[in-house]
Amino acid sequence: MTAQLTIGVIGHVDHGKTALVRALTGIETDRLKEEKERGLSIVLGFSYLEGKHGMIDLIDVPGHEDFVRTMISGATGIDGALLIVAANEGIMPQTREHLEITHLLGVDRGLIVITKHDLVSDEELELAIDDVRSAVGGTFLEKADLVCTSAETGYGLDELRAALDLLEPVQERGAGVRHPFLPIDRAFVMRGFGPVVTGTLRGGALEANRKVELLPAGLSATIRGLQVHNQPVERATPGQRVAVNLRNVKREDLRRGDTLAARGFLKVTRRIDVELELLESRKEALRNGATLRLLVGTTEVMAKVRLLDRQHLEPGAKGLVQLRLNRELATHQTERFIIRSYSPMRTIGGGSVIDAHPSRHRRFDAAVTDHLETAARGSAAEKARMLLAEAGLAGATVASLEGALGLNAEEIGGVLAGFRPVTIGADKLIDASAYSRLMDAILTEIARYHDAHPLERGITPGSVRTTLGAELADDVFQDALSQLLSDGRVENDGGILRLPGFDPLAGLSDGERRVAAAIEEAFRTNGLTPPTFEQVVGRDRAKREIFQLLCRSGRLVRLKTKDRKGNMVLHAENLDEVIARIKRRYAYPRKFAVKDVRDLLGSTRKYILPLVEHLDATGVTIRMGDFRQLRT
Repeated sequence: MTAQLTIGVIGHVDHGKTALVRALTGIETDRLKEEKERGLSIVLGFSYLEGKHGMIDLIDVPGHEDFVRTMISGATGIDGALLIVAANEGIMPQTREHLEITHLLGVDRGLIVITKHDLVSDEELELAIDDVRSAVGGTFLEKADLVCTSAETGYGLDELRAALDLLEPVQERGAGVRHPFLPIDRAFVMRGFGPVVTGTLRGGALEANRKVELLPAGLSATIRGLQVHNQPVERATPGQRVAVNLRNVKREDLRRGDTLAARGFLKVTRRIDVELELLESRKEALRNGATLRLLVGTTEVMAKVRLLDRQHLEPGAKGLVQLRLNRELATHQTERFIIRSYSPMRTIGGGSVIDAHPSRHRRFDAAVTDHLETAARGSAAEKARMLLAEAGLAGATVASLEGALGLNAEEIGGVLAGFRPVTIGADKLIDASAYSRLMDAILTEIARYHDAHPLERGITPGSVRTTLGAELADDVFQDALSQLLSDGRVENDGGILRLPGFDPLAGLSDGERRVAAAIEEAFRTNGLTPPTFEQVVGRDRAKREIFQLLCRSGRLVRLKTKDRKGNMVLHAENLDEVIARIKRRYAYPRKFAVKDVRDLLGSTRKYILPLVEHLDATGVTIRMGDFRQLRT
């Protein structure tokens, strides 16, 4: 992954942000005629320089209070901040608001830059430095380096470049997020090329000729070309400022605030679950039902607050909140956001998205709040356990956990090793407790069937599967059943499941047992030329009931033949021996005819034909004209 650092240049209007960036990089970030005439940044400005560790992107955000929304749309993708304070003015209202915004967006590194050094005396400069140090106390800039500069004279620029080189680059932008998405902060048409959108790339990489979609509209487009730092590239990586030239889409379909994403990766939503921090500087508590402005990515939407874990949210506190939006939004759970009051427009808080596609929640629901608490502040292992527990017997894939937790393959492997979920197939994971409950449910169902049908030998796997619910995946059921069979906790008798030691004949009297043994012996000793039903049972009602019990228990097998009037019965041991002999002689893929089986078994067609028809009907063999073949 390319080392990358994106820095927001923040601070009050007219404190020299744009002049400093121009002096530092040689790039003019004020593009609009109005900006140049007024000397006031209105839109985001973009510049860059090459540092010791890699490229450093600089986003020059407007400092005027009328353009805070624009400032936030640029700040949502930054890794660090240059807090700009003019020596001749000191800390001003937008200085404080910009500092609060970067804190709420989770920025954790940066520098303090005093500009206009040439306009003040040494004593005034010391006062300005003291003013700044006091203002940043308790923030991520409390121990940051401070550099005094002058864009006019060049004073301090070399020192500033050296200080920028000391900021750690971000090596793993988008770790665990498998697909790219780009909140759009500019959209325009370039003559000869067509529609272009720009933004700070999140998630995975973007490549030329890749198909993407534009959300929330859901429009499809193809990437015609990419530029990073005004140079064409085939591939852009997370954290980079990217210009994306699109085809198969019109300029009027594009707007700032939309999101470009890999097809199918993001889905639009009208609700998000968040952890919200209210600024200490806010005078009033946040009430349930309040309407706010939500700024996430480069989008602003109106949102209604549903406090989930408290009656109201006090200044300086954090709470779990569901935000219900007035229009569709496409975002990701790795994004952070800002909220502003509806009127007057003031930044009052912010936080992180926990769930971008939640269901509606009741307030003060312990299960909901426990889930969100873990999602917001739990360790990676706790979050993984929670996600697997919620997935239940449907399971989760390793890839889905990587995306949900923002971890790479190596990291997720370490997390899973700590609690060892059950692996099904290549990469499906099942919570171990849920898997254990599934095995218990299988055992319970078999035992229940034995109680309800004590004279039958057991239950088919399909019948057990049906009772356990449609949401249970077949591969999970088969894996659990295989484990029970392997452990000896369940037995499979010719496709019928039973508990070890279960005997459907256990309830017979001594006299009935002697009758059953005599009937069994009659069929066992006669091999492939069994007696008829009339010869063994006749019109004796007691014998008839015991005969039927022996068939249900699987000790005697009625052959399944085309002749529905046929009533040929074999002892199960004899039938098993026949199948074993055929498998030894005619192992797959050898073919054989009825006469081959007759010769192998030394019997007559009268008995062999019903036998092979039974093998066809029960799936042991496949008929192909006059020949048959064992299944693979």
